This record gives sequence, structure tokens and C-alpha cells, in this order.
Amino acid sequence: MNKFLKIVFLLSLIVTWNNLLAQKDTLKNNVIGAFLIMPIEFPIIDNNALNEQLNSFGFPSANYSTANIGIGLQLHINRVITTFSFCKTTKKNEQSSHLTEIEYRSTSLNIGYDLLKSQWFSLYPYVGFKGCGLNYLYRDRLPDGTSFDNYFKADLKYKEVTNSRAHLDLGVGFSHQWFYLINFRFGYLLPLEKIQWNMNNNQTILSKSPTINYNYYFSLTLGIGSIVSDNGLRRRYSRNE
Repeated sequence: MNKFLKIVFLLSLIVTWNNLLAQKDTLKNNVIGAFLIMPIEFPIIDNNALNEQLNSFGFPSANYSTANIGIGLQLHINRVITTFSFCKTTKKNEQSSHLTEIEYRSTSLNIGYDLLKSQWFSLYPYVGFKGCGLNYLYRDRLPDGTSFDNYFKADLKYKEVTNSRAHLDLGVGFSHQWFYLINFRFGYLLPLEKIQWNMNNNQTILSKSPTINYNYYFSLTLGIGSIVSDNGLRRRYSRNE
């Protein structure tokens, strides 16, 4: 419940800030744009404590994917830039004796304020919410050609743990937009809750879990859509008359 209240409070602040900016903005012609986006996220995660503990038990490290692909939506309304995105990528390591799968996922919603007066370029600080999670799965494998009896007689290891953590997302972005969008971002994450590892589909909390920190991230976002301004629309209509 505490986590839910923090998220609701943060989203309320974002919506309030968005409304204030939209009401007071007089420094730029009105613009409106929408883009369907594909973010490519490069998270920087401190999982050394987790890997040390896994290795001490004889399990492989939790090596997550460097680049993680997602989908989302980016809106431009005057100087306010609103972005929602979801990323999920699984890195697999298949060996003859075992398989590991490390899944990284993130969900973000943030509001930025454009410092430039150009319709085609934006430089904006932003604030928002970002939830990050990591899932670790390990299972033993038997060689090809194993008999039915041997498979059920074998003592195969299967381990799966997961975690998720809510953050305050602070960053800066630079974008070029037309009928396409190219966007670079850097974000720093401040945790809103303590880390905990779970098993059994998040039903059971594991006590004395190793720490893991989602520190910051870089992202490259590609998108397709459109952006128009009042001046552009007036010129277009005047040519048609």
C-alpha cells in the first residue's frame, strides 16, 4: 500500500506540473505532435552482490542484456513532452548442462519541458516514474537422446527469482522530430522503495536478499508520427484557399 501511495502522489505531481506548464507557456507557438516510439534502453545496474552470492552457490552470474527494446508513445503539446514506454528483453545462455534466462523490464511515465523554441528540435529536462525489474531463471538440462526414465529419475535443479523496484526518474533528453523522431536520453534513478527478491510468481518474499541497484540509463528512441504548429497550419490553409 505504501508503494501504491507513493506512485499515486508522484503521478499527481506530474499531472499538476503538466497543467501549470501548459497554462503559463507563452514563449513558443502552439504545437502538437504524437509519435509511436521504439526505445532502445541501456541500463546501468549494480548487481555485484547478487552475482557474488550466485557464484558462491555454483550458479552463473545474472548477466542482463546491454540493449533492451520496447514500445511506447511520445506526445508534444506546446513545450510539454509526455512519454510512456515499456521495455522487456530476455538474455539467454544455453549450455549443454544448463540454461539461464535473465529478463530485464522497465515501465516509465515522465513529463519534460522543452527549453528550445524550435518545432523540429527539443532539449528538455524531465521528471517521472520508472519501475525496473530483473528476473533470474536457471534450470539444468539433460543431453539430447535422454530416455523418458532417465529424465524423471534425474535430480534437475530449477531456480527462479524476480524483483521490481519503483524509482523517481530524473533526466534530460534531446530530440529531432518531423514525420520521424530521433531521441537521446540520460536518466538518473532515485529508488522509492527497498529492494526485495521474490519467488513463486512474486507470491513469496525471500528474506536476506542480496542488494541490486538500478543506477541510471541511456536510451536511443526511434519513432514515427507527426508534429504540427499553428503557424504551419495557417500557412497550409492559406495556400489551399
